[in-house]
Amino acid sequence: MIELPSRRASVGFFLRFAYCFLIILISSFQAACTEKKFEPEKKAVPLKTGIEVGNLAPDFNIKNLGGGSASLSDYRGKVVLVNFWATWCGPCKAEMPSMEALYRSHGRDDFEILAVSIDLGDETPVRSFVEDFGFTFPILLDSQFDVNDLFQVRVVPTSIVIDRNGVVTDRLLGAKDWNDPDAQAFVKELIQRPHEQISQSGVGANKKG
Repeated sequence: MIELPSRRASVGFFLRFAYCFLIILISSFQAACTEKKFEPEKKAVPLKTGIEVGNLAPDFNIKNLGGGSASLSDYRGKVVLVNFWATWCGPCKAEMPSMEALYRSHGRDDFEILAVSIDLGDETPVRSFVEDFGFTFPILLDSQFDVNDLFQVRVVPTSIVIDRNGVVTDRLLGAKDWNDPDAQAFVKELIQRPHEQISQSGVGANKKG
C-alpha cells in the first residue's frame, strides 16, 4: 500500500521542484550568454585611388627589361618600393647598390622593388648598366613617361613606398641609403603590418599598357 503525501508535503514538494527548475533555467541562460558569438564578416575598407600618402596606389602595366610586362597589382600583398631612376642620373647610380642590398635582405613573399627607368630611346644603355652592376630586382621601362606622369614624378630618384594593402605610405625624393639600419627597420615594420581587405572607391584608377 502506497501512502499518499499530505497537503503540506505536496506544497513543499512543488516549491522544491519550482526552485530547482528556476535554478536550471538561470544556469541555461547564463551558459547561452557566455557562448562564443560569431563576429560579423569584416567589410572591405574603401579607399580613394590616388598618388598621395594614404591613397590606394593607381595600377599600371608597362614593359620590363626581361621582355614581358609588369603590373603593380601583380604584387598586391607585398610591400613594394617603386623607384624612378635613369642611367644619366648620378644620385640614382649611387642609390641603387643599397637598393640591391635591401632587396636581398627580404624574401619575395614579403617585399619587392620595381625600378622604373625613364631613359628615352633604346633600352641598350639600361640593360648594360643593370648587367654591369648585377642588379636582380625587376627593371621596368617607362620611356614614354606613362608611369612617371601617373605618379607625378618631377625629380629622380623618387621612391614610392606601397604597403601590403596597396596603399601609398611614403613619397621619398632624392637618393637614400636603403642598406642603412633605419631604412631596413622601416621596411621590416611595413612587412609586419597586417594585410587587410581593401576596396577601391572614387576616381583615379589608372592602368596603362
